[in-house]
Amino acid sequence: MLRMSYMPSDFHPVLLILGQKTELMTLADAFDGFSKQGGSLDLNAAGIMSTDTKVTLEEWTEGMTEKVGLWPVGRGQSDLIWRLPKRFAWIFANEVANLGSSPDVAGSATLECEVFGEIRAKVSIGEWEEGYLSDAFR
Repeated sequence: MLRMSYMPSDFHPVLLILGQKTELMTLADAFDGFSKQGGSLDLNAAGIMSTDTKVTLEEWTEGMTEKVGLWPVGRGQSDLIWRLPKRFAWIFANEVANLGSSPDVAGSATLECEVFGEIRAKVSIGEWEEGYLSDAFR
């Protein structure tokens, strides 16, 4: 099961996304579809399970006043908004698909827009126990 959770921190907050190689295609497909259609996309509804984090992709275009990247919706919340230009979503889709098709048994990809202070997303295979981020593990 592909799962995610926001891990807040004063210095290195991260959205951790874990799953098996084949499951990563759910995330790659979500990014790929978003790269073509733009608009808004709820990652939870797209098939990434979380009991404590909601992530919404929102298309970012030139001239917007909001910062590009992954940000909390409000202070102290685990609801996140991920503002992406469609070309970044296409790049992220390819990075996730490459990780999922890699011959390596473990690895990760960091997804970020390189904006100061943004939350980084770490997509990982084989580096955490299978049940990590599930309610049974916590």
